[in-house]
Amino acid sequence: MNARTRPSSVTAVLVLLILITLYQLGAGGLALLGGFAAQAAPSMPTATEVPAWAIFVAAAVALVYGAASLALTVMVARGRPAARPAALGVNAVYGVGILALAFTPVAGLPELVAAAFAFTVIALLYSGGARAYFAGSASPAAPGTLA
Repeated sequence: MNARTRPSSVTAVLVLLILITLYQLGAGGLALLGGFAAQAAPSMPTATEVPAWAIFVAAAVALVYGAASLALTVMVARGRPAARPAALGVNAVYGVGILALAFTPVAGLPELVAAAFAFTVIALLYSGGARAYFAGSASPAAPGTLA
């Protein structure tokens, strides 16, 4: 059996997508619970004075991006040719969207760090090795190179 060798840049993308998925689904779920708690006890003092609507928007964004990242993780792990354009699109939309929301109560430092991860995924997918891998013509990379 002659399996394609996965370049290190694609392996890095896979690891980042797994981390993004776990973080976004966990944070989104907790934010959703926090939003419900804020609505249930509106007079209860909180550590931050973030409006409930902002908590729900942040939770929705995190859950949608987490679900999309889960699908992308599976696609990248299987080496699907559609994984590269899908991952580029999803991560670009998320990264730009978070930058647009940076000065609202919806996005804070954790979201900006997640956007940096999204832009890192984009950069790695533009490497020559990733392009060749998803085009179906990947050859083994030289040891010690980021293909």
